Amino acid sequence: MIKKSKLIVITLILLLIGVVFFTFVQLSYPIRIDGVSTSTKEDGKKEIVFQFYNLGLKRITIKEVTLNHRKQPKELALGISYDTEHLVQSGIDNPMIKFMKVDAAPIKPKLNKKEITDAFNRKENTPIYYGIKMEFEKEPIKSMTVKYKYFGFLVTKKYDLELWNLEN
Repeated sequence: MIKKSKLIVITLILLLIGVVFFTFVQLSYPIRIDGVSTSTKEDGKKEIVFQFYNLGLKRITIKEVTLNHRKQPKELALGISYDTEHLVQSGIDNPMIKFMKVDAAPIKPKLNKKEITDAFNRKENTPIYYGIKMEFEKEPIKSMTVKYKYFGFLVTKKYDLELWNLEN
């Protein structure tokens, strides 16, 4: 009888820990958007890059990005800058900025200044800055929804961008 009650208590404790951890993952906002840049391509199409960083404890893998009311952006890409002096931008020719599919690489937690300096001095290809590049839509961008994996869970977060006044 005592073994059965201990097993029930341990099961309940583990279940509670699991619920608390899942709630932590769902309520945390590790992706922080801290800038935006725009450029016009040679064909006249406009691109936008949202610079962001990961304030979380673990790597994040972006799975999907939609704008406004679940509209798919054109030419969606993840940008990674391996250069300590340049944020991820489109329209510039910098071999230290690479663009790829949004789920092709994990977004590592933000490095502090010492970690950036150490990586640069070791001449490593350490990701320093991240960005999401897309082509402008025909309407102003009011919100962006990002689905990503964090601690193995799929998380969906909506970012209000109305204050950025992103019109084409």
